[in-house]
Amino acid sequence: MKKSLFVVSAFLLLFFSFSSINFAQSVKIGPRLSGNFAIYNAKGLTGTWNGIGIGIGGTVDISFSEHIGLMVNLTAFDMKPFSNSLTQGNQTRETSLSLSYLTIDPMFKAEFSGFYMVGGPSLGIKLNSSGETSTVVTGQAPNVQAINPETKSVRFDIVVGTGYSFKLSPSMYLGSDFMAYIPITDTYNFPGQSNSIFTLKLGASLKFNL
Repeated sequence: MKKSLFVVSAFLLLFFSFSSINFAQSVKIGPRLSGNFAIYNAKGLTGTWNGIGIGIGGTVDISFSEHIGLMVNLTAFDMKPFSNSLTQGNQTRETSLSLSYLTIDPMFKAEFSGFYMVGGPSLGIKLNSSGETSTVVTGQAPNVQAINPETKSVRFDIVVGTGYSFKLSPSMYLGSDFMAYIPITDTYNFPGQSNSIFTLKLGASLKFNL
């Protein structure tokens, strides 16, 4: 029930965002590049699992008044790689996992003289997943095996963030932002084991007035 309400809310906010363009005081659109730092957590997990990745996409920035608006980020390539290394005696086991998503983030925006705060749901649709383990014993060649844990095709997060828009010209702006993605759903289908990905993103966008 909780997931269903989240899905409905996300799509209603996304629909409202684009249907409200005709009522906006200003609409800015442009490309966006982001880097992310992801932390993977699961019950009984040994060691620290984290990694960095990149996102490429676009943003739509809608203002209804001087202080209130909406912002929608679409990230077409959102990598969340994780790696872990565990050494016991003369044996080291390294595991790495990679995930890529198409993410849509429709967010409410409060803006004050270029500085803004945003918050809303995030919907992620899985594009690909892969992984491998490498076992290294001193004096022997590494034993590398491919793995591909079953992942959910859709994931949900709550996103909150802050940013600032720098005016470069009357019709062009440079935006910088920092976002935190709080997980709502599991990522991997591990029976009886909950898991999550907490992500921090640093983004930059070039926005043009329509």
